[in-house]
Amino acid sequence: VLVCKPCAHAVAPKHLANHIKNKHPFEASRDAGLDPAHNRPGRPALMLARRLQARHNLLDPAVSKILVPAPTEPPLSDLKLYRGIQCSRCEYVLTKTKYASEVMGRHFNQHRLFPRKMGRQNKVADIPEADKGPMFTDVFCQRFFVAGPQSSFFAVHVPTVVQELKAQPKTRKADLLRAIINEQLDITKREQQITAQTYTHQTSKTEVSPWLELTRWPRYFHGLDMTEVAPLAYLPNPCTEPSLVALGESFDRIIEQAYVSVCEDRISVFDQAKINSFISDRSVKQERMIMVKLQKGTFRAYKGLWKRLLCFAYRTSLPSQQIPLLRRFTNDQLCWLDKSMALAEELLALKSARRNN
Repeated sequence: VLVCKPCAHAVAPKHLANHIKNKHPFEASRDAGLDPAHNRPGRPALMLARRLQARHNLLDPAVSKILVPAPTEPPLSDLKLYRGIQCSRCEYVLTKTKYASEVMGRHFNQHRLFPRKMGRQNKVADIPEADKGPMFTDVFCQRFFVAGPQSSFFAVHVPTVVQELKAQPKTRKADLLRAIINEQLDITKREQQITAQTYTHQTSKTEVSPWLELTRWPRYFHGLDMTEVAPLAYLPNPCTEPSLVALGESFDRIIEQAYVSVCEDRISVFDQAKINSFISDRSVKQERMIMVKLQKGTFRAYKGLWKRLLCFAYRTSLPSQQIPLLRRFTNDQLCWLDKSMALAEELLALKSARRNN
């Protein structure tokens, strides 16, 4: 396997010429004795790739199986090292990204005796003993190729500084203590990062806007993990939440109709000023007509925000929602939410019947 040291990953033989031409054009021209400023790198890169393939018996990942180190082996020095997570049931490894836990959850679902359905969480009492336990563990990982066949990550063992010092026969006590302190500091730093994701309203008023103070959103989310709360406000998935998508489309039509009405002066200036203010006792001198001369991108952003708020309101009204929010819906609010979703489902049924006919 040929590893590009500057890029810290392996390159397949059939991609070698393109990799040199695109990533290292100056080196290819200089290797051929040409001036990079006056010569294109295509032909020199092809010649260099052919020489490397003739010099080394390179394996093609699309044809040959390339052996990877065991999880107990140290990392390969020329490959990039990543922090990742590994499935607790198999050797499937992912790097730590924003959606890594979600992807690993879908993968781990294949190992369960009773796979969970999308959008529905089983009760704790219904989970078999064999399905309990952590889905993944934190690991260090590497990979040979960044794309194509055999580009999966594999786990490697990276000993901590404390383990390395303990393994050495002659280690000064001061070095060992320093390593232990640094390790504890790293643990504390990770705990602080987790705590930082938990929202708190105990902040100075200079750190938040007056609108947040007035609407009391900080108090509403106090003590909650925002990584768990945020998905409640995501835009709906057309496959799993078609009714919410239909509700959002209806909201778009309402906004467009209101925009046309304001532009055609169908709404009086007094009503426009009243709509523009969410503070009922605002002075008359401060009242302004609603601003509709906005860019299309601004309209999309505003509509997207309100549609996410609609999704948040509906999802938090479901009995299956387990996050302890500081609110309780009234009977009328629940009734109107249910009626809105029922109308959205009827609309979807009518559209489906029209397409079939």
